[in-house]
Amino acid sequence: MSEDMSEMVKNSVKNWFSNEGVKVESISNARAEFLFKVKYMRFFFTVVRPNEQRYIQVESQVMISPQHLKVLTPEKMKQFQMKALKFSFQQGIILGFIQPKPGQPKGQGPPGPGFVVSDRLYDDAFSDDRLWRTMRRVHGAVDMVIAILNEVVGSPALTPPSSDEAGPSYYT
Repeated sequence: MSEDMSEMVKNSVKNWFSNEGVKVESISNARAEFLFKVKYMRFFFTVVRPNEQRYIQVESQVMISPQHLKVLTPEKMKQFQMKALKFSFQQGIILGFIQPKPGQPKGQGPPGPGFVVSDRLYDDAFSDDRLWRTMRRVHGAVDMVIAILNEVVGSPALTPPSSDEAGPSYYT
């Protein structure tokens, strides 16, 4: 991978977020050429370029709120996951589920359960417009998965708490 191309993409991504009025936090990671954490619209995202790859990965991790967990039976969890997976397949977006590991100490990884929505943007298609479309696509998918969860648990859409904390979101 050309260092020039990687540097150009990195600077373009950083400048695009700055032009959108979004604060960009650079995080050092040995497995990535660059890793940014941003709050775009309502959700937190990571924008990462893995080492020696020709794409950037945009993803958002969302934890299920404690209020939802109280009413989310195993049957409702399965129903939520199946509806969310069907949506992700129809949209061509990547969706994964997070589950806490048994005996995992608090503070070690995601508290779970939750989900991660992601998509990629390859260098040969990189432009400001494609970055905007990818961000909107991932953001819209997160919104829809939250709406699916609200439908399954029978609760109205909740307003997310305002937070500048850069951890997983609790927007459900």
